[in-house]
Parts: sequence; structure tokens; C-alpha cells
Amino acid sequence: MKQLKTKASFPLILSGILTFVGVLKGVFVFGWVCFLPLFIATFQQSARQAFRSGSIFGLSLAVVSFYWMIPGAERFTGNSVLYGIAAFLISTVFLALWSGLVLSLIGFLRHQNDSVISFLSNAAMVAAIFCVAEFLLSLISQGMPWFDFHAGNAIADNLWAIQPAAFSGVYGLTFIVVFVNYISAVIIVKKRWKYAYLPFVFLLGYLFGGYLLLEWFNAQLKPGKSFTTNILCENILPDIKWNDENGNQLVEQLLDLNKKSLLDKADMNLWSESTVPWTYRADDDFVKEILRSTKPAGVTTVMGINSDHAENEVYNSVYCISPEGTVIGRYDKHYLLSFIEQPVGAAIIPFLSSVGFIIKPGEKYDVPVQTPFGKAGIIVCNEATVPAAASGMANEGAQFLFNLSNDGWFNDTYITDLHFINARIRAVETRKDICINSNNGFSGLVKATGVVAVKERNTESFVKKVGVEPNNEKTFFMSQPHGFLYACGLLLVMFTVLKFRRKGV
Repeated sequence: MKQLKTKASFPLILSGILTFVGVLKGVFVFGWVCFLPLFIATFQQSARQAFRSGSIFGLSLAVVSFYWMIPGAERFTGNSVLYGIAAFLISTVFLALWSGLVLSLIGFLRHQNDSVISFLSNAAMVAAIFCVAEFLLSLISQGMPWFDFHAGNAIADNLWAIQPAAFSGVYGLTFIVVFVNYISAVIIVKKRWKYAYLPFVFLLGYLFGGYLLLEWFNAQLKPGKSFTTNILCENILPDIKWNDENGNQLVEQLLDLNKKSLLDKADMNLWSESTVPWTYRADDDFVKEILRSTKPAGVTTVMGINSDHAENEVYNSVYCISPEGTVIGRYDKHYLLSFIEQPVGAAIIPFLSSVGFIIKPGEKYDVPVQTPFGKAGIIVCNEATVPAAASGMANEGAQFLFNLSNDGWFNDTYITDLHFINARIRAVETRKDICINSNNGFSGLVKATGVVAVKERNTESFVKKVGVEPNNEKTFFMSQPHGFLYACGLLLVMFTVLKFRRKGV
């Protein structure tokens, strides 16, 4: 009996591992097969059986996805590894239960019929459940981007596959991935080999549609006057302490990076999130030294640096400073990391020491920063996982996006890959160029088309010059960010009604 249970669990565990590689590391090919073992194993299961199977799938996915929490929390807090173990266990149990509920709902609503229409409609129903479930999970876990599981992330690295995001957001990508996986599973389980062409037809049709969308956008795009930006990526590990022993050396490293940027002059210099561990002041020696070099060159500086709020409380801010030293714009991070930047109730993970500070959320999340070259939408770190952060800025007139981040705490995990994937999706959703400076992560430029113009990562500091094209384009997703989800919700309501009608309720 134990051997049978182990055998039955194998495809569920395999699917969890494939999903990790496809969805969280963004491997295109794996996206089209990652749910295949899961759907095959649960094809004829009841809601109760599907809950157990879904929990095993979620458990295996969580184990390979959240492993970094155990050593990461010890490094982050400078204290006990127990924080990491607790976070790992809580997150793993939560994801397992969530996955079980999703599969249980599929088992409940699925209808058994051998017709082609039946298994296509079932595939649409399953895809709709995944889309709505992903959205609800993002709401529940806002501030915890490690739960950012979108099946559509798996195909976001393909230029044609990502184009529908301008209309549906990432959920349209999720829909096609799950839809194709489910159809393939039905064909295998039912041995309906004469329909083996269907997954390829839907896949190729989807990609061709993406190609047409890209061509249409390129034809009607009217970019404004372009400008150049230097990405100054310091790549300083975040757990390096700024003290009397090495503080001066770190400042000199940053000043040298600033001097390098002047060798290849750009219109703007973009630094990363929280470039220095102190709060902004106009008379700060470091800021004045930066401006002393950039003023003659006429360079505008965009820098992440905290702002004072109250005793032991700061804003995680981004300043736009003119060549003359005037602050012409400031953005305070709105969507904070739960338990890390912002307490949940009374719970917060201590940051390196008990003398840490609390981050206060900015009051407004959708006010772009005015620059000499147009309105910049600013998103900080995990805000790249929040569609509303970018679309809100774009709806208020942002003509391009800057994403400042510090991925140093996760530099040896899949999160650096996922961060760049999310930034690319935000670029297409809003049809805005997005310039990314991620300390210890992937930095670069994604065009409004979704084309990755620059993507670079290094252990050493570097300067990279990119060209940004502002535009005033508006997308369907910006005006109706939940439009596709409403359609999915309506589809599920229809399936629920049909389910109860069959039961005679």
C-alpha cells in the first residue's frame, strides 16, 4: 500500500519541480508541460481526492521554491536560523493548502464527457480557475512576492508570447499555459491521439496572435524624444556593514562609479534602491560630491535613498535631483515587504539587529516623478510584482518607468530571474520602456514592445548606458486591469450553475 501511495505521488512531485523550473525560473519550454503530470494524475479524482493531490503538488513546489528562506533569514537578521525555519514551514503549509483548494475546485466543477467540446470547455474552466486563484493569492499575499506564482511567467521570456499582456496582464498568459497543459493531459489519459494536433494548433495560433499584436503596436507607436540613462549598479552586498572600518571605502567605491558614468555621458544617472544606508539631506557630503561631478555635465540624478518620517521611521524613497542640486521629484515606496519593511500586526523580522528602523508606506502610489525628459513612473523592488504599481503610474501620465531594487538578499536564488520577468511584463502591460537597476540582480532595459534591449548581471560594479523612448500610449490593461479576470469569473459562474443544474439543485 505504501508503495502504491509513493507511486501515485511521484507525478505530483514531478509536476511541482517542473513548475518551479518553468514558472519561477521562466523556462519557456517547461511552461507547456509543467502541469501535465498533475492534470494526468488528478483527471478522474473527486474534489476530496484532488485536494490531497493538489496539496502534495503544492508541498513539492514550496520545498524547492522556499528553501532559500532558511539560510536567508539568518543572513538577513544576523540572528538565529529559527526565523528562516519558521518562515519556510508557514509558507510551505500555506502554499500546499492553497494548491489543494485549487485542485479541489477543479475536481468539483469538472464534468465527465467524451466529446471534444466537453474537454475543451473543461480546459477553459481549469484555466479560468488558475487565473482567478492567482489573482486572489496575490491579494492575500500582497507584500510577500515569494508567493508570486503566475503560470504565465513561464512564457514571458518569449517576445510573441508576452504581447497579450497589454490586454489581459499576466493572466492571459496563464490562461493559455494551463489550457494547453490540460488539453494535452486529456489526450494522453483518454488516448485520443487523433486530437494530438490540438495543443500545437492552440500554441501556434497564440504565438501568431502575439506576432500580429507586436506588429500592430510597432506600426502605431509614436515615441517622444529619446534620452540616455546610465545605470550605475554598485553591486555591494547588502549585509556589508557601513561602519568606521569600511564606510569610507564604500563611499569611495560609489564615487568612483559616478566618475566612470561621466566617461560615457548620459542625460540621467540611475542608481539602485537605498544606495546608501542613511537618510537624505540637501547638505549631505556624499550627495554634494555626486552633484559636484554631474553638474558640469548637466546630468540629472535619480537615486534611492531613505527619507526621515519620525523617530525610528523612514520612507524608502527615490529622489530625482537636477544638475544644480534641486530636488525636482520624490517617490516614496507604497507597497512594502510584509514582515520585513512593514510589520504584520506586531510581527516583524528584525533587520540585522534590534536597532533597525520601520519603513512607512508612501501615501500615493500613482504619482509619476517629473524629470527634464518627461514623467517617470517609479517602482521600487517588489513593486515590480504589483501590476497596479506600474499601471497606476502610467494612467497618471508616466511616459517611461524606472525600477530601482536591491536583490542582494536573494542574489543566489531564482528571485533575481523572477524580478526581471515581472519587470518585462509590466513594460508590456503599460507599453512603457522600463529601465531596471537591481543591486546584485539583473539590470537593464526592456522596451515598450517587450524587447530586452539590455540585461546584465555582474559581481563587480558597472555602468551601462541605455536609450529610453518616452511615449503616451494607453493600453486596454491600463483602463481595464481586471477585465480578463471578470471574463474568467463569469465563466466559472456559468460552470457552477451548470454543475448544480446537473445535480437537480
